[in-house]
Amino acid sequence: MKNMLPNLPFGAALTLALLLSACGKQEAVGDVPSSEELARQADAASQAIRDEAAAAEGDGTTAAVDLTSMESYTNALRGYTIMVPGGWAVDESASDDNGRVFTETASGAKLAVSWVENREDAAWSKAVENVEDGNEAMDGGAIGKNEYRASGILTNGLKSSQRLLRKPDGTMVQAEVTYSADQAKATDPLAVAILDSLTLQ
Repeated sequence: MKNMLPNLPFGAALTLALLLSACGKQEAVGDVPSSEELARQADAASQAIRDEAAAAEGDGTTAAVDLTSMESYTNALRGYTIMVPGGWAVDESASDDNGRVFTETASGAKLAVSWVENREDAAWSKAVENVEDGNEAMDGGAIGKNEYRASGILTNGLKSSQRLLRKPDGTMVQAEVTYSADQAKATDPLAVAILDSLTLQ
């Protein structure tokens, strides 16, 4: 039977053989990043994009948020975690098993985070209605099916930044950062970082 393969010079044949052998190369499983590591890398890249966009929108004077100075608050009973600026004190009288209220004494800024039973989605609908119908200065919008964000100036001169997350069981976690509207330029990035850190377990 006649050989159908073309005659190749030795160098070309060697190159072809090396290319073919490389096609079957496999990486060790230990070298492949885990899904958790890939998610962390994606979150970091997303945060870098948001930081760059925020810097481009402003005049470059917005201070970066030092995440290393923040502390983690986890509510194991209700299944969520959020980062809180170091030095913010717990308001025990306004806190319970469902969540906590943290305040920054010098500026009066406040973080309130809480789990809500949300029967038949009534609490979710009410929170969205309060933003969209209750105050013309507030602006909000859904992000997917189970997240809602809003921000704006309240009637008392405070700025409010809010985030709602709905859990698979229908309950929800609501976080709100309030602070003086006069300090919005300096405090907005911190409020965004706090709300971005809210995760469900």
